[in-house]
Amino acid sequence: MKTSAGETYGSLSTDNGSVHVASGVTADKAKTVNGEIEVENNAKIGELSTVNGSVDIGDDVAVARNATTVNGGIDLGKRSRVGGDVQSVNGEIEIEGGEVVGKVITTKGDIDLTDGARVQGGIHVKKNNGVEWGWGKDQPNKVHICSTCVVEGELRFDRPVELHVENGARIGNVIGDQVTRR
Repeated sequence: MKTSAGETYGSLSTDNGSVHVASGVTADKAKTVNGEIEVENNAKIGELSTVNGSVDIGDDVAVARNATTVNGGIDLGKRSRVGGDVQSVNGEIEIEGGEVVGKVITTKGDIDLTDGARVQGGIHVKKNNGVEWGWGKDQPNKVHICSTCVVEGELRFDRPVELHVENGARIGNVIGDQVTRR
């Protein structure tokens, strides 16, 4: 599903296929089950969600509520803002100079905050309650916070994590007994 630049839409939804939100589009929701969501620069979206696919948010994008996926990564571009949570169960979350008002949440994905990223609600790496299958199941999550980044809330780690906080970064309390700092 593709949109036209600068247009206004209600809900953008498909079960099988990607959703492409063009530059300057305003929409209440972009949702798919099996496909990625790509949001170009300067769009305004209420909420983004997919089950099997990545969420790629360009620069200067406003997401009013949450950006979520189960099996896929999430990239948040420069000066973009998510008013709720950013959550991926099985994918890397990269925030490059963007802001998250809620939490950054994952179970088995890595988290990379760069270029002055700001997370107001903290970070939560959840324990996997399911069965771990296959290669790499015992690998700890990697969490990187750059020197110009800020995480205002607590960093709660319910599973093993390698935490790398660069000098100059500001973070909240670190909670978890399986945290390796490097």
